[in-house]
Amino acid sequence: MRRVGFAVVPGALALTSCAQFEVRVLTGTFLFEAGQKVALELTGENPCPCYCGTIEVVRFSVRDANGSEIYVDRSPSYPVAAGAWIGRWDLTSGGKPVPMDFYSLLVETSLGTFQAEIQVVAPGAAPAGWGKAEAPVWGMGLRGYRLVEEGDGPTVSRRVGEYLLVALPGHPTTGFGWEVKEKPDFLTRIEGQDYRPSSDLIGAGGTFYFRDEVTASGTGTLAFAYRRPWEDVPPEKTFSLQVTVP
Repeated sequence: MRRVGFAVVPGALALTSCAQFEVRVLTGTFLFEAGQKVALELTGENPCPCYCGTIEVVRFSVRDANGSEIYVDRSPSYPVAAGAWIGRWDLTSGGKPVPMDFYSLLVETSLGTFQAEIQVVAPGAAPAGWGKAEAPVWGMGLRGYRLVEEGDGPTVSRRVGEYLLVALPGHPTTGFGWEVKEKPDFLTRIEGQDYRPSSDLIGAGGTFYFRDEVTASGTGTLAFAYRRPWEDVPPEKTFSLQVTVP
């Protein structure tokens, strides 16, 4: 059974505003199949009902069922503004696939801790509804995606209500960018930051992000092109997925 809930841990002061409490949000348990990738993103309501200042992510880690830390994200330079952060985990530890078991994904922030509980199962063993998890509290939430990157595919199976995140590397300073060329009607775009640089260095590359929610059953192609929008020439490269929703 998938559980979604939250706990609020009191601070030293009495409750007169939400800012005086440390939040602990628990999202889970939901399932991922061995060989897949998970992405996490903090979300916020607009206008914000409570925490309207800058919230920072200070650490992202994974623990196994025994509580041992098996993965720590060291790719960005923490702390990172919550709106500029996406956590990724490819279900490996030390370069090897993790056993099929339960795991805790911990996102530590200046607001408190957001925790996603997942179970890794054999390919084809995940039932309907496993891939969508989002638990908001006081306008902030943690959303879980099935992550697809360049080199993955060419097919992906989703279910109605689940989230999909496609992440493709690029260098917009050269004028090139990724754009959607074809998308099935059963995928509905989710608003979010479309591009995030890998560093503050001039000319550095980064990642283009495309978020969708599955809203109906069907089969179709999700296709992207990497090109300069003002040039009437074939794209420099393409990427496509065959998406199936039973």
